[in-house]
Amino acid sequence: MNDDLGQEHDFFQETPEAAAKRIIREAAPFAAQAISDMATDVTTPPSVRLRASQYIIDRNLGAVGAAANDDALEAFLEELNREANKGH
Repeated sequence: MNDDLGQEHDFFQETPEAAAKRIIREAAPFAAQAISDMATDVTTPPSVRLRASQYIIDRNLGAVGAAANDDALEAFLEELNREANKGH
């Protein structure tokens, strides 16, 4: 029996929920790279870069207000926001 056929058979035995979770898990590195690219690409609009940067910070350091050292992070994000929106 062909091994490829066995893998294909297994694929069709997958529940829709399991397939959705697998597809999202497999796409996660590409999504993370896309968010990182948006945060660092100078041709991306500043508001999009800011939101991408905030998302990265929130996912890695915790959302503003969630940690004990909120003031420094909040001040940093507010300064980023002011800089990103200058002239808009």
